[in-house]
Amino acid sequence: MSWRKKSLLLSVLCLALLTGCDETTPQQESVKHEVVLTTVKMDEPTTVYKNSETASDNVHIRWAKKTLGVDIRTQWSAPVEDYDMKLRLMLSSDDPLPDVFSSKVMDTTNQFLTSGKVLDAGEAFDQYASPTWKAAMAEVPEAWQPFTENGKRMAIPIITEQASQAVLWIRKDWLDKLGLKAPRNLDELEQIMNAFTYDDPDGNGIKDTYGIDFAIKDQYLASPTGDISWVFGAYGALPEIWGKDGKGQLMYGSIQPEIKKALLRLKTWQSKGYMGNNVALQDFSQVNENVIAGKVGIVAGPRWFADYPVKQLKARDSQAEFIPYPIPMGPDGTAGRLAGNSYSAALLISKDISEEALQAFFKYQNYLYEATVTDIPFFLSAYQNGYDYVLKQDGSVNSESSTIPGGKVNTSKYTLFSQYASYPSRFKDAILKLGKGEQLNAYDRAVFFSMGVDPNNPDELPVTQADVVEATQEKIDQRNLFQGPATKIMRSRNTYLQKMELDTFNSIIYGEQPIEAFDDFVKKWLKSGGKQMTDEVNEWYRSIQSQ
Repeated sequence: MSWRKKSLLLSVLCLALLTGCDETTPQQESVKHEVVLTTVKMDEPTTVYKNSETASDNVHIRWAKKTLGVDIRTQWSAPVEDYDMKLRLMLSSDDPLPDVFSSKVMDTTNQFLTSGKVLDAGEAFDQYASPTWKAAMAEVPEAWQPFTENGKRMAIPIITEQASQAVLWIRKDWLDKLGLKAPRNLDELEQIMNAFTYDDPDGNGIKDTYGIDFAIKDQYLASPTGDISWVFGAYGALPEIWGKDGKGQLMYGSIQPEIKKALLRLKTWQSKGYMGNNVALQDFSQVNENVIAGKVGIVAGPRWFADYPVKQLKARDSQAEFIPYPIPMGPDGTAGRLAGNSYSAALLISKDISEEALQAFFKYQNYLYEATVTDIPFFLSAYQNGYDYVLKQDGSVNSESSTIPGGKVNTSKYTLFSQYASYPSRFKDAILKLGKGEQLNAYDRAVFFSMGVDPNNPDELPVTQADVVEATQEKIDQRNLFQGPATKIMRSRNTYLQKMELDTFNSIIYGEQPIEAFDDFVKKWLKSGGKQMTDEVNEWYRSIQSQ
């Protein structure tokens, strides 16, 4: 079948599935023909099932089969810490790939991109993606860059809205108890950290709290919760990413002299006991556990920090209150933070996928994207109702967990890629309107409910407050300007260079080496492949400037 005929067939399918809607929910009828679509899935820690459901059998999977005729079959699922390893084993053992799957680790993604086993996803996207999905992707064209090999887009970026940069979450109840105000700069922040560490903010008479927590296991800028980028940003440079120098060339942030000052500041915090003793061994899950245990007063994190772990903390201590505040400034008034990528993962399609399964996948994903542009608020109620909220007969909705049989769960985690369809500008506009107290229209409400979020639920207020705080500091966002595939030197030397960097930074912070060790690290990094890697990165950067 030609691409033109395939495209025509998909258009007919899309038209059929998007017709016949009333004012609140789309009218959906069961399809007679079902197409099997195989996948594998990561079991994220925030994914919750009820009614004895699983990753392979749940309300969303059954909805896709009944309504769209897409029979999603999960061949295996694995927790976060095992998922990437299982993907690589699947590739190295030459096992047949599932029809569609995702990868969040760039090194693993690159192995698939160059394996000869995945489809030219860009060509399929151009032919089969709906206008809505294409419009959303067009807002972040740079998202394609990491997944492009020899001019071909070998994976589809799973994009995410740009309203998730870190803000500073602080225990407001502790501030009030100790008579403290929100910090504007690092010096004021230190005063708060000292009080949270030594002035018994939880009032239990035991020294069991500390000021601030970070997640820097394996990488400094890998975790959205427990983010440390803003400490370096206060001095003008971020580690582990590529930025511009004064000549317009890309430079590696970790070897810039400003990093030395930030490391010295962190060393001071560690020596004074303001930080947890195990930050070098912590990922985001450990930081979440520390928050839930009520031990830490300050954590930099994204908007969803208010959902997890704060809600779990409040279940233990109803008086606990984390409030989002702006990122504080450094000694000379500088502030900076890492701006996350416009994508969360790579969507890979097996080269051996059948034509029927390929069309079924796009039919499925196109439908989810229509939920971001409709004026039908409960467009996805066929599987969200009774899980994300309860839709009542009068058209109103209850989203309090206590009113939902079995409790509230987030069904967007049940989708193929554990994420709602993201249309960045539409999400951000709706979120900021809510945060500013403006009137929402039907389109805005539909955007919220596409995420499973009830905009009238007061529990969502901290999240929207974080969005407004984040938006006021957009100018401090710093992105990794290198978005290409791994260069030759990266593939052969980057693991060694990253370990050397991590070991040096940690040893300085913990006082195991003097601050002068940073200068030795820079020299060794350049001599051990860093200089060649910089040349390769700039060669890539020049190539995209000429496109």
